[in-house]
Amino acid sequence: MPPAFRCPSCANPLQESAAGFGCERGHHFDRAREGYVNLIPGGRLRSRPAGDDDRMVKARRAVLDAGLYSPIIEAVATEVSLVRPRFILDAGCGEGSYLGRTAELSAALGWGIDVSKPAVKLAANRHREARFAIASSYTLPFEDETFDAVINVFSPRDFPEMRRVVRAGGVAVVVTPGPHHLAQLKALLYDDPREHAEVAGGQDGAERVSTVRFDLDLTDPAVRSSLLEMTPYWWSATAERRAVVLATALEVTVDVRIARYRFDTSPDVPEQGL
Repeated sequence: MPPAFRCPSCANPLQESAAGFGCERGHHFDRAREGYVNLIPGGRLRSRPAGDDDRMVKARRAVLDAGLYSPIIEAVATEVSLVRPRFILDAGCGEGSYLGRTAELSAALGWGIDVSKPAVKLAANRHREARFAIASSYTLPFEDETFDAVINVFSPRDFPEMRRVVRAGGVAVVVTPGPHHLAQLKALLYDDPREHAEVAGGQDGAERVSTVRFDLDLTDPAVRSSLLEMTPYWWSATAERRAVVLATALEVTVDVRIARYRFDTSPDVPEQGL
């Protein structure tokens, strides 16, 4: 049976209808025009930021639509396809490009969650074959052992929570920046740029860790602007430093790590490194 969303109020399964989603205890959640549902209690997160804003999401869509990160998208989709999944969850789906391609390559059904309403709205509007919800990766709105694969790309993550929703024999594929990711961009933005740290929780226990590394030509001002705006650097750097980047033609290195974790046991058995 395909996965069902879980009620954020009582943890009972949500039944889908034309009016939206409801559980047996009477909790109801409206479906947005684009097809997604908001499953954050009270409609918003109180203790965490509400994710990427509209500007950042649209900049990321422009970069991904231009094919600039295609090697990463294809690498993620390939890693997941090796387990021949039926059901895939993108925990931190953003505007949906990674989930869309991964589900397409595996001929699987996809679910995506993100705390950013602009991101989920954009994802649901394009990827009509998938199911999307505004929800937190720290409290995934699904039952235990629901998915064959979970992906998490450049997003906050909770390893035990991801592990909880993966079936025995399934995988989690986690993408994080490598130490030299966008190093040339950071050198223009900060006086003392730091290398990216390793993935939270380490890569111990990963069945496989691969590197995707390539260079991007940012001589086109529009491309340069979109890449900068889709990153957290846009908000953390000063306006003066952002102006320097926007006025400078440069080449930057994309350097990411893709870690695949395979779970051969049920989630109640501790896994090394998670």
